[in-house]
Amino acid sequence: MKTLDWMVLAAYTGVMIFVGYWASRGSKSGDSHLRASRSLPAWAVVFSVLATEVSAATYIGVPEQGFRGGWTYLQYAIGALLAKVVLAFVVLPLYWRLNLETVYGFLGQRIGPLTQKAAAVAFLVGRLVASGVRLFIAALAFCTVTKTELHHAILLMAGISTVYTLLGGLKAVVWTDVLQGTIFAVGALTAIWFGLSEAGLSLGELFSRAHDAGKLEVIRLQDPKLPWYLSTSTLFSAVFGAMCLGLATHGTDQENVQHLLNTKSAKASRWSIVTSGVFTFPIVALFLTVGTVLWAFHLERPQTAYDLTVDADIKRIFPNFIVHVMPAGLRGLVFAGLFAAAISSLGATLNATSATWLKDIRPPRKGEVSLLRVRLQNLVFGVCLAGVGLFFAARDGNSAQSLIDTALSAMTMIYGGILGIFLIGLLFRRCPTDHSGLIALGVGVYSGIFLFFHKDWLKLEQPWFAWTYNIPVSVSLTLIVAALLPKAPAAPKLART
Repeated sequence: MKTLDWMVLAAYTGVMIFVGYWASRGSKSGDSHLRASRSLPAWAVVFSVLATEVSAATYIGVPEQGFRGGWTYLQYAIGALLAKVVLAFVVLPLYWRLNLETVYGFLGQRIGPLTQKAAAVAFLVGRLVASGVRLFIAALAFCTVTKTELHHAILLMAGISTVYTLLGGLKAVVWTDVLQGTIFAVGALTAIWFGLSEAGLSLGELFSRAHDAGKLEVIRLQDPKLPWYLSTSTLFSAVFGAMCLGLATHGTDQENVQHLLNTKSAKASRWSIVTSGVFTFPIVALFLTVGTVLWAFHLERPQTAYDLTVDADIKRIFPNFIVHVMPAGLRGLVFAGLFAAAISSLGATLNATSATWLKDIRPPRKGEVSLLRVRLQNLVFGVCLAGVGLFFAARDGNSAQSLIDTALSAMTMIYGGILGIFLIGLLFRRCPTDHSGLIALGVGVYSGIFLFFHKDWLKLEQPWFAWTYNIPVSVSLTLIVAALLPKAPAAPKLART
C-alpha cells in the first residue's frame, strides 16, 4: 500500500469514528444507547440490515465463488427473501405486540425465564463464533493488502469496531452502516470498472464470454460432482438452507432483530426487512460480477505476483487483485470498501451481544442499566470477538474450504437449537415446561455443534451431509425432544393490542 492508499483508509476510518461520536449525542442512558430510543428511520434500517449481512465474507468470499465457478450462489438470495417475507408477516407483528426489548423476551413469556436465559447464552456463543469467522476473513484480506501479521489485523479491526460502538451504540451502528454500505458498493463498482478497462472488455463482452464458458449458471438442479446431500450449490440445497438460516438469523438473532424492533413503527419494520430481502439480489449479483471480472482479467493478463494454482491465493483473489494490480488511490478506495464490509457487521454484533447480556442474562436488580455499564460490556465483547477471530485464524487459515462456506457453516452451529425453541413457542399450543424447554434447546444446540465439528472429531474424509442441512436436522431434534417431554399446564397467553 502506498501513502495515498493509507491516507484514503485513514480518512474513512476517521469519518466512521466521528459518526460514532456524533451518534452518541443525546444518549443519556444505557437503554437509549442499546435501542437508539426507537427512533430509527426505515430506509436507514434497510441499509443497516444489508450492511450487516454484507460482511467481509461477502466482499471476499462471493468474488471467490464467481471466480472459481458460476453464479449459483445467487440461489441463496431466493431462500433469504422467502424467510424475510415469512418473518415480516407472521413473526415481526407478534414481536411488536409483545413490546420486546430483545427477541429472547418472547421465550420468557411463552416458556419461562430459564429457557430465555439459555437461548440468550446460546445466541452469545453462536453470534461471537459467526462474527469471529467474519473477522478472520476480513483480516485475511487486510494482511494480504497491508503485509501485516494476521493476528495484528484481527486485533486492529476488532479494536476499531469496539471504539465506535462503545461511543454511539445502536444509533452509531446504523448510521455508520449507511456510510459503509455506500463505500463497499462504490468499492465493488470501482473494481469492476478498473478490471474491465485493464482487460479491454466492455460489460457486454464480459457476459458474452462468461456465458460461453458456462460461468453464468444461476440455477443448478443437480451437481455433476457431488451427490445431492453433499452439494451446497443445487437449487434445493441452496434455497432450503438459506431459508432456514434466514429464519434463524433474522427471526431469532438479536444482531439482526435489534434493527427491526427499534424502527418507528411495526409497519416500518416489515417494510425494512422485505426491502432488504429484495435488494439482496443486486448486491449478490454485484459481487459475483466482481468475481467474473477477475476471471476474465486473469485470462487476458496472467499475473506472476500470486499463484492461482495455490488454493490460498485463490481464496484471496480479490485482495491479491487489489494490492498487486490496482493503482494507488483506487487501491485505497476499494480496500476501504472491504474495510467497511468487515467493520459494519462487527459493530452490530457488539451492540447485540451487550444488549442480550444486560437485558436477558444479567439485568440490573433495580432501575435501568447505566450507560457506563453498557460501554464496559461493549469493551468485554470486543475482546471476546478478537479471541474468536484468533481461534479461527489458527483453525482455518490453511483450510481448502471456500471462505463463504466457512462463514455460513459456522452460523449453523447454534442456530438450529435456537430456531427450534422459537418454533415451539410459535407453533405449540401447549409449550413444554421451562426445564423441558431447556433440555430441548440443549439437544438442538449440541447437535448443531456436533454436526459442525463431526468431520474433524470422527476423522472423516467428508461430512455426512452439506452444512445447508445442519439447521433443519437440529431444529427437528429440538422439536422431537420438546414433544416428548412434559408440557406446562397451560401455555401463557400472548399480549394483544
